[in-house]
Amino acid sequence: MMRFPRVPAVPWGRSSGGGLLGPDDPAEHRPGATAHDRPGFEHRLRDGRRVFLTPVLPGDRHRLEAGFEQLSDQSRVFRFFRQRDRLSEAEIQRLIQVDQVDHVAWCALDLPDPPFDGLGSGRLIRDPGDPEKAEVAVTVIDAAQRHGLGTVLLAVLVLRARMLGISTLTAHVLPENRVVVRWLKDLGWTIVRDEGSLEFEDQARPDPSRVSEFPARARFEQLLDDLEPRVMSCLAVMAGRAASGPPAPLVDGPEDDHPEGGAVEGR
Repeated sequence: MMRFPRVPAVPWGRSSGGGLLGPDDPAEHRPGATAHDRPGFEHRLRDGRRVFLTPVLPGDRHRLEAGFEQLSDQSRVFRFFRQRDRLSEAEIQRLIQVDQVDHVAWCALDLPDPPFDGLGSGRLIRDPGDPEKAEVAVTVIDAAQRHGLGTVLLAVLVLRARMLGISTLTAHVLPENRVVVRWLKDLGWTIVRDEGSLEFEDQARPDPSRVSEFPARARFEQLLDDLEPRVMSCLAVMAGRAASGPPAPLVDGPEDDHPEGGAVEGR
């Protein structure tokens, strides 16, 4: 199985018994593999690597903190619009205590490497003044960038937006983040504001004629079709588990001008 390279400073993963596993091997056939005990599903990226896509849970704090350590200085600036050495306690709580309705958050986990296996996350925050509008952001650790993981996470967010009745999506990106600027333009997103950062906008359900203008968007729509039944199945599992107990409460914290910063990973 192809692996993402490790960053020695943070031992967030371990090998699977020292063996190389084929990308098509299901988890139950992998020697030493440990299935993630949470709602979610496996997805194969374009280069054959498999990741586990799952909603963010309150217990993901260690993944969030380890993932932050995996971001380069440049990636942190692209994500938070300024250099950050650490996340505050309020920020950590706000990022892991989500209701999956007004604040949607999913993450991608490496396989089969618990517990420090976070590769990236995507989140969608509904505009409190306009429930049909939401801001999205995608963050992928440097070692896992340029493999298409950001596109997959964005696709999950678009699907959730459609399910939740959100029609307009926005994203803020620094002009220096050329990879993401090009990525969003290729997907048909348009720049609606340029004031220090670029504000992109797109429709969760774009006009079909507009989709045909952008080959990358046409492929993205195919990805949505592939992911939709698996996302729906995952949500059904979550709903069943939620019925057995009360949901975790939201924790409020101080807000930034652009709490989601910019997306980090390109195509």
